[in-house]
Amino acid sequence: TLQIVLLIVLLFGAGLLKFSENGPGSMHAPIFLSFGFALLIGALCQRSRLCFVGGIRDVVLIKDYTLLIGFIGVFVASLVGNLITGNFNLSFSGQPVAHSAHLWNFLGMYIVGLGSVMLGGCPLRQLILAGEGNSDSAITVVGMALGASFAHNFNLAGIASSATSVGGVSIKGKVAVILILIFLFTLATFKIYLVKKGENK
Repeated sequence: TLQIVLLIVLLFGAGLLKFSENGPGSMHAPIFLSFGFALLIGALCQRSRLCFVGGIRDVVLIKDYTLLIGFIGVFVASLVGNLITGNFNLSFSGQPVAHSAHLWNFLGMYIVGLGSVMLGGCPLRQLILAGEGNSDSAITVVGMALGASFAHNFNLAGIASSATSVGGVSIKGKVAVILILIFLFTLATFKIYLVKKGENK
C-alpha cells in the first residue's frame, strides 16, 4: 500500500514533491522503465530472500553460504557493469558522490550494519518485507525515508568531494553519528539485559 501511494504521488502529485535540479539526485531513468526493473529485481530478491546481513549471519552462525551467493552476485554484476561502462576506479579517491573522510564513512556504514542486525535484515530486505505486508518493515522503510530527509534538510549528511571542494562530514553530522551509536549500543545492552533476566527466571 505504501509503495502504491508513493507511486501515485510521484505520477500525479508533482506539486507535492521537490526534485533535485543538479547532482546525482537529478539523474534517474524514466519512471516506467525504473518501475519495470524495480518489479523484476524486487521479484528476484523476494524469491531468493536476498539479504546482505542475513548472508553474513548464516555463514557465521550455521555455516550456510546460500544467501552469500546473492551477495557475491551483486558484487560481480556491479564490477562487470562498471568495467563495461568505463566507470571502474580502483582507488579510494576520485569516486563519484564520495569523500575521503574514511573514519566517518566507516562509522556511518557501521551504523547501517549494526542497525540492520538489530532489525533482522538489511535495508533491501526491509523494503521487500514491507512489500509482503510486514508492518514492522513498513515502519522501518518510512523511518529510513524520514531519516534521509532529516539528514539532508538539516545538513547532517556528508558532502561529496569535487574539483573545487574537499567534501566531508560537518560537525553536526559527526555529532549525529556519535549520538546514534550511543543510542544503538544502549538499546542493544538493554535488550541483552532483558533476555538474560528472562532466562534467569
